[in-house]
Amino acid sequence: MNTPLKSTLLFCATAMLASATVVLVTPTGETNVSGVSEFFDANNMVDNSGLSGAATLANYATITHAGAGGTTAWTTIDPAPGGGDYYADGGIPAIFDMTLGATYGLTDLVFWGYHFGSANGNEAREFSLSFSTDGGTTFPTSTTVSLDLGSHTVGNAATLDLGGTFSANTVRVNFTDNQFGAPAAGGDRIGVGELKFIGDDAIPEPSSALLLGLAGLSLFRRRR
Repeated sequence: MNTPLKSTLLFCATAMLASATVVLVTPTGETNVSGVSEFFDANNMVDNSGLSGAATLANYATITHAGAGGTTAWTTIDPAPGGGDYYADGGIPAIFDMTLGATYGLTDLVFWGYHFGSANGNEAREFSLSFSTDGGTTFPTSTTVSLDLGSHTVGNAATLDLGGTFSANTVRVNFTDNQFGAPAAGGDRIGVGELKFIGDDAIPEPSSALLLGLAGLSLFRRRR
């Protein structure tokens, strides 16, 4: 490939990346892919219900979440009513696909916990995240993050570093542990208040990358 063509492609790539903006990403929808039984509706995780204001990257640390309820938070049923550990009592995996509406380079998980004004053992502790750029057909990359109860102020957001940058337009979230055994009531369910991500919004869609490649190929052929 000759130098002018390299320069042209580099310019195009740089122009696409120059518009990069780090944003707080709110999922546009969720799908219960494991069929786990819900006590509070899962859509409460992504509809901003319970938040004290409109959360952005600049202010989300000051935004609080109200106590858990049927219109503000998500939680599963108790698989063995009477208390105990959700997982030890036979609770099925709670797995949801979160659609993002665009492709982002995700770096952090942000969530507001499940509480009733004080820490609660039903709050999700560990998240296994898988990332898809084809709308949820395949999930080639994944990571696991966790946070102990009491590591963030009740009602405030917790930010978990993903340990890298993951391109995705769909994220599969598997809630793999709750706070059972922590010095707080609960643990017989899994719950969360609100869930978002932090990411770079300038990751090109596959179609954009294809167009860039075709443009480069066309230039290359004209110069041969």
